[in-house]
Amino acid sequence: MNFEQTIVAISTAPGIGAIALVRLSGKQALEIIGSVLRISKDSSTSVALKSHQARHGFIFDSERNEIVDEVMVTAFAAPNSYTGEDVVEISCHGNPLLARRILSVCLKEGARLAEPGEFTRRAFLAGKIDLTQAEAVLDLIQAKTDKGSQVALSVLKGDLGKQVKIVREELKQLLTSIVASLDFPEEVDLLDEKEIENTVDKNLVRLKELYDTANSGKYLREGLKLAIVGRPNAGKSSLLNCLLKVERAIVTDIPGTTRDSLEEQLDINGIPVILVDTAGMRNTDDHLEKLGIERTKHVLADSQLVLLVADSTYGWQKEEDEILAAIENKPWILLWNKTDLLVGEKKAVKGKQFGGQIAALSISAKTGKGVDELAKYIENWTFADGKAQDMGVSLNTRQATLCADAIAALQLVKKTLASKMPHDCLATDLKASLDYLSEIEGFAVSEEVISSVFANFCIGK
Repeated sequence: MNFEQTIVAISTAPGIGAIALVRLSGKQALEIIGSVLRISKDSSTSVALKSHQARHGFIFDSERNEIVDEVMVTAFAAPNSYTGEDVVEISCHGNPLLARRILSVCLKEGARLAEPGEFTRRAFLAGKIDLTQAEAVLDLIQAKTDKGSQVALSVLKGDLGKQVKIVREELKQLLTSIVASLDFPEEVDLLDEKEIENTVDKNLVRLKELYDTANSGKYLREGLKLAIVGRPNAGKSSLLNCLLKVERAIVTDIPGTTRDSLEEQLDINGIPVILVDTAGMRNTDDHLEKLGIERTKHVLADSQLVLLVADSTYGWQKEEDEILAAIENKPWILLWNKTDLLVGEKKAVKGKQFGGQIAALSISAKTGKGVDELAKYIENWTFADGKAQDMGVSLNTRQATLCADAIAALQLVKKTLASKMPHDCLATDLKASLDYLSEIEGFAVSEEVISSVFANFCIGK
């Protein structure tokens, strides 16, 4: 990319709408808009633009000698703009044909078509935002739920960068003191090792809390894969319909009605969930049912959380033992369904606590009883019992990997202290931890990493 060139792109999504937006950024942005914007249809007079003020006008195509569209134009003079450069935003009527015509006019005047994410990349390179904020722009655009957008907005405001910076500044100060004592031993005393350990421990706790948000971040961005399993006729499809609030799956009293996996997406308390209703698991000679059961096992292997639906009128039987064996080490919630059929004093059997089991709940997929409680358990598990929500941010895969590396480096500092090794060894591991934290924010990052971050952006952002 040549960042000296002025770029242009359509910033609104494809399709017809009320308004479309064409954006320019670069040294020639004001010059280009000045050459194509007219004060009226019949005038050749250019419109004078002031920074951060919107002006009405008409885009003129000199090659065709005709007006393209009536527009509102807003200029943002450097450095007080999104990219830190001169930026011009042209709001035209939301016909894609008109937006493309205006784009073409700007290209003929010397602008270059922007690469995907180049506006945000220029903002990052100009120091307007750090790399975590740049990544949050894409997260905000692609957020699947309100909670996902709230977390992305929090990171975009700089909350994640601030938390990383607190740790980085404390460790930098510690490193500076250690290096000073090594370089000037006659003037600067060695730091007390207990003081070093306390600083390291305090920041290890902070980094581990940040790292613990990685899973919830992944679920918010990609969706939580949730499998519904159980014996035939336990009420799995009824539960799917209950959660979706629509009759999506066929429900009958005949065991084995569901022969194939049925996948749906929904929002459960702000979590984007990929919900899969599966064929009932049991020993059978039916060829089609066997195929469905095999597919259920594949769904289980790919799931991140499992809902095991059991019939409360039957209790725990050998079929549930077999299903539990198939779940293996996946986290799961036991749902005693059909509580609406229990009569008198009889209650749903909670059963013993099994490995990986998060909870055992009594529900009725038919009446909806207990489903809100189930949604809360799913939310608490996703956000690590609220810890991730308390942080207000979530790490993506790149950030989580670097955070884990920074934690590992600090743990080496503790080992070095415990081994009574020289302080220059402490400095080496502290420097490594600082480098990882700097890379999270984008202060020390390769061109390859930057390109990878912006590769998934759309053109115009």
